[in-house]
Amino acid sequence: MNILIKTLDGLYNIARGMFTVFQHIGRKPITSSYPDVVPELYPNTRHRLALTVNPDTSEHLCIACKQCERICPDTCITVIGDPDKKGTIKDFYLDHGLCMFCGLCTEVCPTNCIINTVDFEMSEYSREDLVYDIKRLTLTQEQSRFYFDFKEMPKPKPKPVKAAAAPAAVSTSGDTKS
Repeated sequence: MNILIKTLDGLYNIARGMFTVFQHIGRKPITSSYPDVVPELYPNTRHRLALTVNPDTSEHLCIACKQCERICPDTCITVIGDPDKKGTIKDFYLDHGLCMFCGLCTEVCPTNCIINTVDFEMSEYSREDLVYDIKRLTLTQEQSRFYFDFKEMPKPKPKPVKAAAAPAAVSTSGDTKS
């Protein structure tokens, strides 16, 4: 009796498995050949970090506030501001080998300067190559325009131009008070 129950149970499981196989025979395959077909990525995906520029004027948006550096749990961001010009950046280092792509730095940035791109192909031969400097992190004007539209971020306002001080009024009458 015990052998009969085990045999029937085995036949039932085989029939269930074959039913599943027959269900999938007519379906199209869901696998894709990756290098030829790039997967669709969404605006909120968190991959390689990059620095944007103003899509209209191509000026850096980073104001060296260092909020991304302070909030980073991995301490993989180093921001160096220009001591001569307040609100401008001198250098920016980001170690993608340490980064866990949590997105905290992108959320805290007041100028939408640092963003997650949809570029996920970051393989390198050494860990030193994963440390990006400002030159390697900064997107071009066209790439920045794409990401501002793709992520539906508000376009940045251009930095205000400081007016030059008016020259002192010169008296032409030659009168001097003593």
